[in-house]
Amino acid sequence: MARKRIETGTTLQSWDDVDRCLAEIGRIDRELGLIEAGQQESIDQIKASAKLAAEPLQNKKLGLELAIKDYAEANRAEFAKVKSRELTFGIIGFRLSTSVVIKRVADTLQALKDLGLTGCIRTKEELDKDAMRNLPLETLHNVGASLRQVDAFGYEIKREALAEVA
Repeated sequence: MARKRIETGTTLQSWDDVDRCLAEIGRIDRELGLIEAGQQESIDQIKASAKLAAEPLQNKKLGLELAIKDYAEANRAEFAKVKSRELTFGIIGFRLSTSVVIKRVADTLQALKDLGLTGCIRTKEELDKDAMRNLPLETLHNVGASLRQVDAFGYEIKREALAEVA
């Protein structure tokens, strides 16, 4: 298990007290795990039930959508001068849609770079704090950054030892 950091003080009197606290934390973690597993099982059952209940409605909706589409396509001549038709309960129509189809992303990226079309390439800029950690302090200061070191306390539970006691 990962090491845990804590920030607050305690009122323990001996290392045995600390060890008992670690054992208690381990037992609490185990109980929390059981509660969370039960919670997830309940959520999974609710999701499965909702999916089962929704399926007939989704199928009926899909059938209605297909029937509307088929009717509109069969009467497409009526859309020659107008793109849509407003009805009492909604609007139906046809829109010309254009999308870019790319066969191989890597090849297209390279071709865009070769042609100098970098405006067609998205680049996400973000700080690399791991790399910045290795910069000299003066350079960090010049870019508006600094290093902060904290001697943070942490603990780690030995799950195997708890299993032997239980």
